[in-house]
Amino acid sequence: MCQDGARDGNERDKEKCEEVREVIRELTMEYAKENKPVALHTLYQERNLGCGAGPAVGIDWFFKNVECGIVMEDDCLPHPDFFGYCEELLDRYEKDERVMFINATLYHDRWHPERSYGFSHYMVTGAWAAWRRTWDGFDLDLRDLDARRVRKKVRRLTQSRSEANWWYFKTLEIQRDRMKKSYWDYQMQILLFLKSAITIHPAINLISNIGFDAEGTHTLMNDGCGERKVFPILPLNHPNVVCVNPRFDEDCFAKSQRRDYWSEMVNYIYKRLYFSQGIGHHLLMLYKKIKS
Repeated sequence: MCQDGARDGNERDKEKCEEVREVIRELTMEYAKENKPVALHTLYQERNLGCGAGPAVGIDWFFKNVECGIVMEDDCLPHPDFFGYCEELLDRYEKDERVMFINATLYHDRWHPERSYGFSHYMVTGAWAAWRRTWDGFDLDLRDLDARRVRKKVRRLTQSRSEANWWYFKTLEIQRDRMKKSYWDYQMQILLFLKSAITIHPAINLISNIGFDAEGTHTLMNDGCGERKVFPILPLNHPNVVCVNPRFDEDCFAKSQRRDYWSEMVNYIYKRLYFSQGIGHHLLMLYKKIKS
């Protein structure tokens, strides 16, 4: 159990942190009474690390203590089959180092593998499973990483120049933002790209995220991705081969939401050239047209 600390000067944060810890203690005691004794290991931060370093430090601590396991954020409600799904796939692909990440959330209904799950180059966080080898090499700041290497790798894996360019600029953005990060999942995705990793996506959704509301940090309203229905998936019908189809993978990438890479590119060019070349106005008009 990992928990970030309260924000400085926020008394309500301190109360909520203690309330959560008390709930965990009570649940652990109740479980121990009805079942076999269980050991609760905790990493409770005394100060707030934020949405970037907080999860990263917790996941790092987790994989230093276990070879593999499930990571769940506090706003994820799983279908009961989620745990058996993760356990079976962690065991099945333990020795297959091509497979490095087991997803459980689908944010739309366009992903249709032939069996119980399919393969992708993209991950989805929230509730997932992986091995220690997956996390090995993670760096929140992407220090000493050549963004051109990321672009080359993404282009080879996805066969898409626009995706490769988007991740090139995202890598540069992360490297220039070392003091203000509020995310860790982009860095995790970049690490998976560099490892040529294959991830698993279920054919149906196993996780309902209840964090799309006014108390959320990045998800202040439900845009259709929150509180999605969950479904049973066991027993699993396994694919015959481990293979990613780049064309079908478009329905999974970037948290299962299609990104507008071209508008991102135009926006970047506009910001760079507006004052130096005098053509920013025309690029801005083109950007607004694409976005609309």
